[in-house]
Parts: sequence; C-alpha cells; structure tokens
Amino acid sequence: MTQQNIQINQVAYRDKVYACFLGKNIGGTMGAPFEGQVENLHVTGFTSKPGEPLPNDDLDLQLVWLRAVEEVGAASLTANDLAWYWTRYIYPDWNEYGTAKNNLKMGFLPPMSGEFNNTAWHHSNGAWIRSEIWACLAPGCPELAVKYAIMDASIDHGVSEGTVAEIFTAALESIAFTEPSLRQAIDRALSSIPSDSRVARQLRLVEEEFDKGTPWRDLREQIVALNADWGWFQAPGNLAFVVMGLLYGGGDLKESLLIAINCGDDTDCTAATVGAVLGILNGTAGIPSELSEYIGDAIVTMSIDRSSDWGHLVPETCTELCDRIVRQMPAFFLAHRICAESVEGNKSTPLFPRDLPHPPPLPPDAPITAQKLASEHLALPPYSFTVKNRALAATVHYANEPYLAPGKPLTVTVDFENPEYDAQWLKLTVHTPSGVTATYQKSLCILHPSSCKSGVSGLGYTAGRAAWSLTLSTDTPVEAHNRIPVTVEILGYPMPLTLPIVVLG
Repeated sequence: MTQQNIQINQVAYRDKVYACFLGKNIGGTMGAPFEGQVENLHVTGFTSKPGEPLPNDDLDLQLVWLRAVEEVGAASLTANDLAWYWTRYIYPDWNEYGTAKNNLKMGFLPPMSGEFNNTAWHHSNGAWIRSEIWACLAPGCPELAVKYAIMDASIDHGVSEGTVAEIFTAALESIAFTEPSLRQAIDRALSSIPSDSRVARQLRLVEEEFDKGTPWRDLREQIVALNADWGWFQAPGNLAFVVMGLLYGGGDLKESLLIAINCGDDTDCTAATVGAVLGILNGTAGIPSELSEYIGDAIVTMSIDRSSDWGHLVPETCTELCDRIVRQMPAFFLAHRICAESVEGNKSTPLFPRDLPHPPPLPPDAPITAQKLASEHLALPPYSFTVKNRALAATVHYANEPYLAPGKPLTVTVDFENPEYDAQWLKLTVHTPSGVTATYQKSLCILHPSSCKSGVSGLGYTAGRAAWSLTLSTDTPVEAHNRIPVTVEILGYPMPLTLPIVVLG
C-alpha cells in the first residue's frame, strides 16, 4: 500500500460507521417491496410495518465477511478464505450467488468461480451491494478498501463489470469518511476504475446530465435504454441510479432514497447503497428521526445459515455490528503498515505503536493505488485463480473452458512468483486419474531479483517469476468431474504447494 498517514477522529468515525449501516437498513427496507419493478415508479415512503426492518442480502453477506475478518484476520485474509465462508454460511442458490457456490463446490476458485457458467449474472449487482464493510474497515484509505473488495467481488463476479462496480462503491464509501464533498468523492472513486468500463461511462453520463440540469426521470430513461441489451439486475444501470439518487437528492436522505427507488429495477440494492453512502458522509446527524425511529436498530437476516456454529454470534443490531467493525479497524491499517492516528482536537495518538517495522517506500513511479489494483485484477484471464503459501504464489490459467474430451486436449498454464527467497528449485508432480495423460516439465527454477546478476536472465529464467504449462489429453471419455492436483515441492521448504486443477468431462 502507498505510504500515508490516516487521521481518524474516533467519535466521528464510529458515528459514521453506525450511520452507514443504519442508512443501509433504512434504504433496503424502503426499497425492498419494489424490487424487480422496471417501470417508472412513484413511491413516497415506507410501505412496511414500523419498527420491522426487512431482511436484505446486501447486509447479510457482510455479516459473514465480518466473521471471516474476526477469525482469519486482516493480514492473512484472501479471496480463497472468503470463498470457504461463502460455501459454509451463505445459502442462496439464485443467480450469481448460486452459480458461484456451485463452481466453488466443484473446486473452481475465485475469480474463476465468478466467471465459469455465469454469463447471465457476472455483470450483475451481487458484489457492489456489500462493499460497506471494507470501506468501514479502511476509512479514508480507498486502495485498502479496494484490495478487499476485489477479493470479495471475484467470488461471484470474476473479472467483470460486477467487480468494477464494487471497486467503485468501496472506494466511494472509503473516501466519504474523509472527503466532505459528495461530488469530489464520486470523482475520486471514478478514478479507481477503468475509464472505458461500462460502469464508468454511465456514471460520467449521470454527472454530465446532472450538470446540464436534465430532469432525473428523463435521465432515467436514457440509462434504461443504454442497458436494454443486458436486461435487469445489472450493475452499470443500477449503480447509475445510485449516483442519480446521490446527486439529485441534494444531500437529503429521504429524497435521495426515493429518487433511486423510483428509477425501479434492483430497488432494495440501490436505496440501501444510497443510504450507506450518505450515512458515512453525514453521520447520524444526516438521518432524520422519522426514518431512524421508523426502522429501529434491529438487523433481520434472510440468506445466511444461522443454525450453524456461529448463529449465536450474528450481530442482532446495527449498534453491535458497528462496535465489532470499529474494533477490527486498527488491525486493517496495522496489517499493511499504514500509519493511522486517532485525532481529538489538537491531540493525536497512534492507533498502534510507531516503532513497528515498515516496508521500504515504494518507487515514486509505482504507487499501489486503487486504480492499479483494479487494473491488475481486471487484466486476469477469466478462467484463472491464485493459490499461495509463504514461499510461493501460483496463478493458474485455463486456456479455455475446463472441459476434457477425446481428441480435445486442455492446456493449463501457471505463472509462479517467488516472493521471499533468493532462489527456488521446484519439483512438480501431476496426479491424473486413469485414462488421462499429462505432459509437463517436472522441475523448474525461480530466481529472486536480489540474486540476479548480469546475464542470468539470458539462461531462460526471469527474476522472481517462472511460467509452466500442463497439457492434459485423453483417448476415452472422462468422468464428469475430475480433480487433478499438482504437487509443487519447494527445495528446502517443509510444505509443498498444491494446485487444485479441476477438469470436467
């Protein structure tokens, strides 16, 4: 992460975190009864019973991520960890959620789990609606929020516009903790995503039409027309409705929620995100009592397994959720050695000891920004995933869909990266089922950049990296589902790395 010093007023920070999830609960409850209605709506307020917030998967899934954060920790958490929690505690089988779960159970890790057999839904809304937890754990540090948002979104949206959308919302919500101007926060978050993405193009259109004074209902028709080819519940159009609510609402929470809802489509998601963003931006002072008293403090869930070993640990209220997130926040900065200070008046104190070791500063021409993190992830081939241990990282790429049939061999390539050691010698063994032939190089050397001298790269090695390929072939039909683990033994290292290759018949 970029070297920086984050200053946090603890009282204001906690208030904003609470307002974030209270606003999300308010927006989700107000919008949920109209979810899926694609016409121009004329909603004027709540239609549910007072004091009974409606359940919303937008919030539910973040409770699972909270458990993952509390158990695994910020420093160790990976997309593969989140994938495990997904299969264990999240039970919806609809749309991208169900596709991702099925892929994960077959053995396809993120981001492949969000791409394979997911054409209809990988650009959809499932990821950007659950970004608040990462922003609240990384207030004012969008690159850190984006790092975890990418892990999250890759599970069910791979390298698609659905992931672009969560990068945007995570950045926007993190920025909103320290940027008082909504428009500036939106513009900064836009700089985190590819300018040629469909999400970015439509959000810029919203800004342009807002600046022209175009009525929001007219703009709504433009957005609907632009997304007619993709249909309902897709990220670019619905995120455009979010930004329309934020801009046209003029900072008024209820007005902003109603604009987003009356655009139709995924109304619980759009309104919930509007409520969360304005909650962060304005704190509880920006939430009218008529809304907060109507909704209350309770959290009602619908899409997580509460009958399991953690049912009694699920937060029951926004207050409890807020308190648990606030307790975890310092660990997120500490895990990445980002300096953070608690500020109260003229007094500031470090959130953690200043004498902890820090990594060397990044080169000035290579800062790790949210935009760079996004670009690197979105450049991945769709059928790929990464596994790693302390000694080695391996990114696996399928040349095409993971099917193997007689006369149709399948090639898998692996990019190895050596993160720590001067040199590594690898011994590779492929464990194939009966009838499958594997063609591959059985040993490999990876040099670390610090050990390179003139001429070394000319021997066919690249400092710190090495590429390896595996070709699988068969003369007879194979089973419908085949696990073909590749054991990578690292000379001098006690634990091998296993590549979980899966092919389908």
